[in-house]
Amino acid sequence: MVRWPAGLHPQSAKRGSSTLSWVPGWRGTGMQPITRPPVTAYTGKISGVPLTGGQVQGTIPSFPSANGTSSGPGAFATVVSVTVPAAGTYTISWLVSLAGTLSSGDANNMVLFQNDTELAAAVCPDTAGTYPQTSVTVTAAAGDEIGISTIGAGTAGSLYGGSVSSSSGGNLTLSVGPQGLGTIWYPAQVTLSTTTGPLDTSTVNVWLGSQGVPVTLVGTIFSGNGTLGLAIPDMSPGQVLICTWTGGHGGDLAAANIIGTMDALTTS
Repeated sequence: MVRWPAGLHPQSAKRGSSTLSWVPGWRGTGMQPITRPPVTAYTGKISGVPLTGGQVQGTIPSFPSANGTSSGPGAFATVVSVTVPAAGTYTISWLVSLAGTLSSGDANNMVLFQNDTELAAAVCPDTAGTYPQTSVTVTAAAGDEIGISTIGAGTAGSLYGGSVSSSSGGNLTLSVGPQGLGTIWYPAQVTLSTTTGPLDTSTVNVWLGSQGVPVTLVGTIFSGNGTLGLAIPDMSPGQVLICTWTGGHGGDLAAANIIGTMDALTTS
């Protein structure tokens, strides 16, 4: 079977004319390059086309887990800390541990901190062991430091330990809108989902915006998953639907799917 080179197509003979009058083209076959229709050729419009290109997804940022120790630490010494990867609201799980030579001064001698602010004081006796602490919910900016530090100096020969982690993630913003000359969207609904599913406790806000800037709040779903009916004007290129998740599970894949119809230009 003869295969034509990519980008070329066989030339059609005009009715009543001889194929000998063809332009020689590629190797005398009459093959000519496929040309792109000019913009002016798109004079027609088709309506009621099922909306395409209305899907977008992304990953909710994960909070890094960390463990650390400090031997015979001084006052205000950092035992363990992490850097917040993305702005958001996080529920911090943390624990402290003690080992080695201990005295009464080592009891309750650690705190959970964010930058230079104390978030919670650890509760632990002056005996060796591991002591889980009550979780703390914080709102943090990207680059914030969250960790565990001492209050006063530890006893010589003591070993302080700590761990911080979070199953909740930072904010995730996804946006999607019509693209291409003459494309008009008529969205009817948006379906939102996360990997965690219906048991998700995140909140997602849906906005109608322009150039990536949220302008009008369309609706809110408090489980991070669900379907939201859209009663909004038709959308032209440059306008977008913006979906923002807060308090989601780090590492979850979040997605938005827009359903509706659209107008598109055509050459016919």
